[in-house]
Parts: sequence; structure tokens; C-alpha cells
Amino acid sequence: MHIYRFTLFLMLIFVLTGCDNTNQKDQKALLKTNCDANQHCIYNTGVKVWLSDKNITPETPFSIYLDLPGHLKIDNAKLESITMYMGFIPQKFTKGATIYKSDTMVGICSEKNMLWQLVLNLSNLQTGEPITHFYNFYVTY
Repeated sequence: MHIYRFTLFLMLIFVLTGCDNTNQKDQKALLKTNCDANQHCIYNTGVKVWLSDKNITPETPFSIYLDLPGHLKIDNAKLESITMYMGFIPQKFTKGATIYKSDTMVGICSEKNMLWQLVLNLSNLQTGEPITHFYNFYVTY
């Protein structure tokens, strides 16, 4: 009986700690950028990022748009969930007349409000300097 109670106590501690840790991870990720989640963002490098819709839901296609200065190029990009580990989703941006676009989708999870992050790795064509930008957005259902 004592082992059963102790096990329940440990499980409760684990669950509560997991929830607190998730919130801390979300807050840490949001501090990596000066932009509000799900909003149009302009970085100090001149890079602009925005979503096709401000309200993103899981398992529903949406697009991510980029406007880059001419001296920058995309090396790679991926989506990763911050709230709960779900691996990552590589992003393939195609260039239109002046705007890059990636059509994508994220999976559903047990959390109804998930923070996701676009990790955008760029290079400066003039200096070769690598640049990384983080763009955060929530997916809710």
C-alpha cells in the first residue's frame, strides 16, 4: 500500500514538473525574437516573415512567407515544436516574383495550444556570415 501511494506521489510530481517545464520552454523560445507570435515580423537584417493566417490549426495546410534582402539566401529551414517534442518538419521555400513561400502543416497533439518555431538559417552572400532567425507561432484547436 505504501509503495502504491509513493508511486502515485512520484507520478503527480512528474506531471506537475512536466507542465511547468513546458511553460518555461515556451517562454524561453519567445524571448529569442522581438516579434509577437503569429504576427508579421521584421528582423533587424531586413528579413520579413509572416503566416497565411494568424489562427493556425493542426492538420490544416497553411503557408509561411519570407521577404529577404537581395544579399541573403536561405540555407535551410525547419519547424519544431517547443511545447512538446514532435521532431522537426523541414521547410522548402520556393521563390515567387519577390516573396518566398513554404506550404506546410503541423500535426495534432494532446496539447490544445502548442508553440511552434520556424528556425530559419540564412547566409549573407557578401560576407558569408551565417544568420539564424527564430519565428514563433501558436497552433490551437
